[in-house]
Amino acid sequence: MFFSTEGISIFVKKNFRKAKPGEQTIFFLHGFGGSSNDWKDTLPLFGTKFQFIAIDLPGFGKSSKPQKDKFYRTDFLIQLIDDILNELGVSNCAFVGYSMGGRLALHFTNKFPEKVTALILESSSPGIRSESEQLQRKKNDAELISFINASSLEDFFTLWQNQSLFASQKKLPIEKQHALFETKITSNSKTGLTYSLKNFGQGEMVNLWNKLSEINNPVLLLSGELDTKYSAIQNEMNKLFPNSTHKIIEAAGHNLHLEKPQVFVNLVEEFLQILK
Repeated sequence: MFFSTEGISIFVKKNFRKAKPGEQTIFFLHGFGGSSNDWKDTLPLFGTKFQFIAIDLPGFGKSSKPQKDKFYRTDFLIQLIDDILNELGVSNCAFVGYSMGGRLALHFTNKFPEKVTALILESSSPGIRSESEQLQRKKNDAELISFINASSLEDFFTLWQNQSLFASQKKLPIEKQHALFETKITSNSKTGLTYSLKNFGQGEMVNLWNKLSEINNPVLLLSGELDTKYSAIQNEMNKLFPNSTHKIIEAAGHNLHLEKPQVFVNLVEEFLQILK
């Protein structure tokens, strides 16, 4: 289905049916350059235990790719999620956010804690603590925006996927690597990528490190053994959240649901079942 707001359309994937008593809903948020399609191999592994919502954020996938900053800013994205929940009649749910999507899920939880039954953050962070590092990241993002505008999407995603952060994905079957790359090309645009970086990149967004101790929702932090950067970040986060657990998945990098889908699903299921 498509959800319309302020002249743009947002693609919403859902598997709603008549819910059983106590059945939970999970809202999935993708990472930068991704879409709701990123969860296509993960969702079937949950079987029929949960109801799902997965969206394409503005600028990505099947959603509109407007050339206006406001549609990519934190406040708009938070309100967008709330509006979609209201449209679907969902009063609260668990959130699974990957990387950029995890930052958004965290910001939503900070504003609407009563609407979040649990928060699962996959390879994500609350933002950049240091002002100087944040300014440097903003500068780096501006340079990346210039590169995107001057290059083809193929050149950009070749550069993006060659980051050390994604090195472990080269162990995936070559056919899957090619399919993933083609999906990135066909589901993205220069508009969506550049406006997202400009307005929701880590150099732009407010960091929430000083808010973690105030978030009492149950939190599951998931990181990959090979992703030492985000494993260290989430280890620090785990010390600050009042009610959190940190699990490190062996032989996995940044994108856990892609590299180790069954392990990822098992950990999410186990966490949510305990909360029942």
